[in-house]
Amino acid sequence: MIYCVSDIRGDYEKYSKLLKMIRLNGRDTLYVLGNVIDGADGSMKLLLDMMMRENVFPVIGEHEYAALSCMKWLMNDVTHESVSDMGSDMMQRMTAWAAIGGQSTIAEFRRLDDEQKEMVVDYLSEFSLYEEIRAGDREFVLVHAGINNFDINKEMDDYDIHELITQSPDYSKKYFDDKYLVTGHTPTRRIREELNPLIEKTPDGEPSPYDKIFAENGHIAINCGVDIGGRLAAIRLDDLAEFYVD
Repeated sequence: MIYCVSDIRGDYEKYSKLLKMIRLNGRDTLYVLGNVIDGADGSMKLLLDMMMRENVFPVIGEHEYAALSCMKWLMNDVTHESVSDMGSDMMQRMTAWAAIGGQSTIAEFRRLDDEQKEMVVDYLSEFSLYEEIRAGDREFVLVHAGINNFDINKEMDDYDIHELITQSPDYSKKYFDDKYLVTGHTPTRRIREELNPLIEKTPDGEPSPYDKIFAENGHIAINCGVDIGGRLAAIRLDDLAEFYVD
């Protein structure tokens, strides 16, 4: 069986519950569509667990992209002198990462030993930009956020990383005639609120009845807002069965 999950956002407890729920085993495959880290305090446990599983394939999100260069700098001893000598570019990168939820991940990363730090950085460097797969009789394109500057005649390899990790697709528009576009990034409650202005917006931190997988117009959006009071969701691509952890 082939499963997809996205935007775990450091919630190792919900991730563990989800793996038990779907009964992931060595014959299954799990694609993780970015934003594994930042938010809850289990980002390093998540990455260390995922890298030990040969059947887990991660796709990069904007949080991993923001973290990668910063973690390389953090692998050195952080002292008053090194902070003082930090260049403006790295300072901006570190500030930007912290602003999107990286503070807890920075603290976790610094507690790792040198070997673990190197393993994490190497692992993040291997995250793919996208995946194209077939499950059952359906074909899927898996990306973190969407496909900015979409052109039906353009090959996926021709998109750069920023076009795949930063901007949501137009969920009212069908992108492929013969494939499903599977994305994370935007919480599904926000997709439904945008498509239907009559829906009352749920504040962050509260659960919403719209925290469920969105599947319309050739899209399958699976970020059900675990970091804003929602749920962690997975979809089994073989039969489109849905799984949720509250």
